[in-house]
Amino acid sequence: MKLSPAVALSILTFVLLPCSITWTAEVPAWVVYPDDEWQTITPEEADLDVAKWDAWVARQKPVGNESWGQNPKRQFGVVVARGGYLLKTFGDEDFKVNSASVGKAFTSFALQLAIDEGLIADANDPIQKYWTGEGGLDAEHKRMDRGHHRTLTFFHLHAMKGGFPISNGWFWSTKRDVPSWAKWTGDPTADNFAHIEPGKQRRYSSGGRWRLSQALTAVWKRELKDVLDERLFGHMGIAPDDWQWTTGKELHDNREWYPGMPGYGLFCDPPYEIHNCRVQGGGGWVVMSASNLARVGLLVATRGVWKGKRLISDTPLVRGHAGGNSSLMDGWPDTMFSWGQMTATGISTRGLKETVVGPVRNKKRIEGKHLKEKSL
Repeated sequence: MKLSPAVALSILTFVLLPCSITWTAEVPAWVVYPDDEWQTITPEEADLDVAKWDAWVARQKPVGNESWGQNPKRQFGVVVARGGYLLKTFGDEDFKVNSASVGKAFTSFALQLAIDEGLIADANDPIQKYWTGEGGLDAEHKRMDRGHHRTLTFFHLHAMKGGFPISNGWFWSTKRDVPSWAKWTGDPTADNFAHIEPGKQRRYSSGGRWRLSQALTAVWKRELKDVLDERLFGHMGIAPDDWQWTTGKELHDNREWYPGMPGYGLFCDPPYEIHNCRVQGGGGWVVMSASNLARVGLLVATRGVWKGKRLISDTPLVRGHAGGNSSLMDGWPDTMFSWGQMTATGISTRGLKETVVGPVRNKKRIEGKHLKEKSL
């Protein structure tokens, strides 16, 4: 997947900024929040340069990404919103399929919520203070109090700097894309551990994110989906049955989960349950519609505030993320655009910011003014 500069910058910001930073920017007064349905808005009401907006729309030629065999009909959906108003859709906004790495953002939300709750003092704390993996991890060299893991922090795994080299079990099994510093046995399950001292190398690693989801499940003593439903999505009009989060066991056991990449999930090693709670996500694998991804993007744009209530602290852990199958969730505080994209290639956020003229007009005020003038 070729990422637009905007998406690439979003991912770079997501993984590299220190998580101790907190912003306190206020949400603009003109922002609204969708209930069961989005309120729509015209480009004029959104205070866009209509000519530039129309030119941006004309440049978009979305088609569905086959997603390594998961989406054979090449369905897709894209939702573009501004200020909490629905501005434009492409394809089927309600289409749902696995969104690949987009769910990495959700795992980081669970990390930030654990800090907010006081379950974790700081993202830079060593994981072994909270979970060693004793009795759960299937080998001594994987334990959080052994080897390089002794200094491994939650933030290392969030930022892909934990020394975990694996993101694709099929690639690893066939010795594709193995970094020079990694040991390789050909067994993705055995090789999913910190091969070098954390912080030394940045390596995009769904395997490291899987370990993060295990540690967070141990900390929360709850399934991470339930945490997000209660703390975030239940306030945002996203019902629990509106989305799913694939478990690591399902990824490991289903060799054809991505038909085009057999054995992709082999790096997802035990434990698959901690405190009798299924371990979900980590590396991504959220199934959610473009419409609801755009709602989550609005939470990113408002820096964690929903209807005047702060749901999650405003730190770099609360950011969007792209998926390798042309999926995306993101939001931009400077323009209040939010974006949900499900397996759509041929579309880009490039140039979207340049369509903005000013703040969103208050649609209700405009409509009320027109009604008053008409009555006079």
